[in-house]
Amino acid sequence: MIALDGWQVPGYETKIKCGFKLAGDDLSGFGSFSLSSDNGVKPAVLSVVTKIPFVDKSELAKLVTKAKELDENGARMISTVNCDVAESFKVRKVKFDGELNAVEDDSMKAWVVNFRLLEVLSKSEREQQQLDSTAQENAQTQSTDGHNSLQQQFENVEGA
Repeated sequence: MIALDGWQVPGYETKIKCGFKLAGDDLSGFGSFSLSSDNGVKPAVLSVVTKIPFVDKSELAKLVTKAKELDENGARMISTVNCDVAESFKVRKVKFDGELNAVEDDSMKAWVVNFRLLEVLSKSEREQQQLDSTAQENAQTQSTDGHNSLQQQFENVEGA
């Protein structure tokens, strides 16, 4: 079972796969060393496969509408996801990514629906934003003109 902003994704026999990439580059060159660089953790991806009965075509239409939804800036809507595997991976916010497709399965009298959800504001992104804001708070403005800087120092001493 998976829910987006409290709305339960329709279907049965729902399978959810979650994963992320640990980015890195091979630095071993032509040698036999196993050197690699760590380039961080990429956002998680939730892959969802579910079956929606033909009689529930309005539910499929709601899912398609949710996938196409845009915010006031024209970007895809960000949703809060609720499911066990997302919770285990600490994925909270997602948006639809890639393809959403539905294939008829006449033997099951249902559509087999596939879609992907991409993590937004991952733990790594939140940590980087915190580091950036802390660095900005701690940054001191620097004068680009040496004379003005020296003049400012004299004014500070005279005023004290």
